[in-house]
Amino acid sequence: MTTAGLDVGGTKVAGVALARRDGDGAAREGADRILARIHRPHAIAGPDSLVDALEGAVRDLDAQLAAVGEPPIEAVGLAIAAWLTRDREVVTWAAHLGVRDFALRAALSARLGMPVTIDNDANGYLVGEAELGAARGAHSSILIALGTGVGGAYVADDRPLIGAHGLAGELGHVTVDEHGPICSCTARGCIESYAGGNALARDAASVEAAVALAPDGRPTAEHLAAAARAGDAAALALMERAGWAVAAGLRRLLPAFDPEVVVLGGRVLLECTDLLLPVIERELAAHAPLQGVPQPRRLVLAELGGLSAAVGGAVLAERAGRAEAAR
Repeated sequence: MTTAGLDVGGTKVAGVALARRDGDGAAREGADRILARIHRPHAIAGPDSLVDALEGAVRDLDAQLAAVGEPPIEAVGLAIAAWLTRDREVVTWAAHLGVRDFALRAALSARLGMPVTIDNDANGYLVGEAELGAARGAHSSILIALGTGVGGAYVADDRPLIGAHGLAGELGHVTVDEHGPICSCTARGCIESYAGGNALARDAASVEAAVALAPDGRPTAEHLAAAARAGDAAALALMERAGWAVAAGLRRLLPAFDPEVVVLGGRVLLECTDLLLPVIERELAAHAPLQGVPQPRRLVLAELGGLSAAVGGAVLAERAGRAEAAR
């Protein structure tokens, strides 16, 4: 069976077609299982345009498969930047997509005529890294992903933690300072309020060197990082603070979850690894939780780039198909 995995964020749709490991013909392993891929911007604004965009992505992947003689897609897994009901049937709120209280799984399944599985994008990201990327072989892992905001997930024995209301794994909203900046969730001092892309862009507006690098005078996290690399003291201090916030959050999360692997990912972190990772490692070494207890674990960078969540969506669809077949 070939499954499609789609990752829908605030500005882009990424997708892959994934072959089963035990499919027909020669066994495929690792990245060889990815038969086709797409990555493109979107202008989704509401439920109808969301379903249209997702259908178009699946049709494009199917066309790529047909062109190389591969079998068509039989099931779809979607990793979406949204809050979902616990049963993963309904998008309760997707702020960047203009979608609220929409029964997406049923609507997309009816449009495509095939089974659809849905989870949030952070869970998909970590499932993808656990299957083909940095967390492969681990029995438990957590994810901190710095993007526009800060995503998080916890996977143990191949299963993402969902929680009582479908909202577990919002690790970016762990509080590291009750008197810190106001977060997008309206609380103060979340990891996201220091280290998310929007937070770094907010802070960059007060750094002259970062403003000077922005053609329109509105700096982003990338401009702040460039100013820091050029030696600007204010920019360096803000990047240091972002790294501190991630480490402070991990100091709270590690005793709670005891993961075998910690995956650090997301566009902002992976593009600013040189500035952030040394701070995170230094802070964790200086303030390790449970210091009297041996804690063999790995702090690793995500390996699949922009395909992590799409791969995870495809894997979740494949697993759902196996579970259904076993009933």
